[in-house]
Amino acid sequence: MLGGIALFSLMTFICPIARSFYRVEIIYNEGWTLCNTLKVVHHVPLYAAKYSWTAVDYPALSFYVYAYLSRFIHNYLLMGRLLSIISLAICCVLIGLIVRKLTGNLAPAFFAGFFCLGLFCTHATKYVGMYDPQMFAQVFFLSGLLLYISSSPTLGALIAIALLFIVGGNIKHSLIQFPIAVFIDLCFVSARKAVQFAVVSTILLATSIVLSIKLCGPFFIANLTYPRTYSLLHGILDFLYNYGPILLPFVVAFIWVIGNRGDDRTRVIRIFFLVSLIVGVGFGGGTGISINVNFANFFAISIVLGLILYDVGRTPSPFPNHRNLWKRGYPIVLSASFVPALFLSQYFNVWSRLQMMPVEQRQFDTETSFIEAQRGPALCESILRCYFAGKEYVYDPFNSTRLVLFHKLDASELVQSIAAHEYGAIQLHAPVGSLERPNELFPDAVLDAVSHYYVLGFDDPECAIYVPKREQLTVRSNWEIAQSE
Repeated sequence: MLGGIALFSLMTFICPIARSFYRVEIIYNEGWTLCNTLKVVHHVPLYAAKYSWTAVDYPALSFYVYAYLSRFIHNYLLMGRLLSIISLAICCVLIGLIVRKLTGNLAPAFFAGFFCLGLFCTHATKYVGMYDPQMFAQVFFLSGLLLYISSSPTLGALIAIALLFIVGGNIKHSLIQFPIAVFIDLCFVSARKAVQFAVVSTILLATSIVLSIKLCGPFFIANLTYPRTYSLLHGILDFLYNYGPILLPFVVAFIWVIGNRGDDRTRVIRIFFLVSLIVGVGFGGGTGISINVNFANFFAISIVLGLILYDVGRTPSPFPNHRNLWKRGYPIVLSASFVPALFLSQYFNVWSRLQMMPVEQRQFDTETSFIEAQRGPALCESILRCYFAGKEYVYDPFNSTRLVLFHKLDASELVQSIAAHEYGAIQLHAPVGSLERPNELFPDAVLDAVSHYYVLGFDDPECAIYVPKREQLTVRSNWEIAQSE
């Protein structure tokens, strides 16, 4: 049974790994992460301005790691994606080690680790092998959790745990579920130990903030605390949408967490499950938040299911003549819960998906070549397309739109540039008339200016590229001549 689960999970891992080697955009964050890595490479301070059109609202450490590792393979995109893949694999191993430590048994650990891999590869596929810091950060947070359950809460152990959390927080700062769970559990163990952990964490956090300001720019805190619009209803609806395909394992895990309140051995995991669930729903109401806000809870679900498997193995079967069915039925049913998520995934047909990747690559190259052929700078919704077109990074759509909404930046500056035809190309994911308003990536005034001063020069299902009206015919004909040659 466990071999079948491992084989299934590894099969779901094939497409994300293969996709990493193609130069196509998986999600918006990739181009943004790459361009911020280039800032580090070129010694440009990340937080030099309080508000800018290329804002950085993540901590700096991941960009420095990416910049360093890129020396070895000289391909920023591939390097970031491979690190994400390796990080997910390490996270799954850490999940298994946590279960192994709590149960002393290898089978539940094996199940939990591969369940975690299958869960991510079927239900959060876009984040598997994506050039984004979160998977990398989670390695440090899970390592801290593993260290906590593996050692006595001595001062030295608490310092090491806090250090792992702070390092992870300097890669992705929103993963607060892990330290909160450890702190709450320490309150049950010893109030003195909880205070020690809080004091040590505060000292390390303050030190890391000072270093970030000193090394990366004076507006570090301002950049990391940019405002967002928020709706709790949106967070609840996103939760229902994200958990619908994995409802069975979630409900099973939730019932076990509530039903084992007296078990001190697994208390920190139960706290982690509930904290990650609450934080996921709470943070999910913010603008631009995606399924990654639930990743900590996905880890908690995987751990809990491993613990349940251990309990099932120790519990006498209520059906004496079907003991094997009792023990084997649980992993079969829980593994079958992948099926709804897999059917909803674009990677259901592995072979067909692999065959489509070269087609998508050719289309992506066609789009970037059209942008590259236009004179001057370009304004891109897909920052990665602008990067491969050789255009300078001048606009971060998501953060800029947030700052305009909260009156920290003035959209008229961008509108004037568009009216003056300063951009040779403006790339959107669809024609401007079909975009929703208000838009998360462009202020309404900017979209109106694009519609007024530019005309659609290139259009396909994934990309709409606008060019100045007065240059429409020349731009198209020159590009077609270049393509034919």
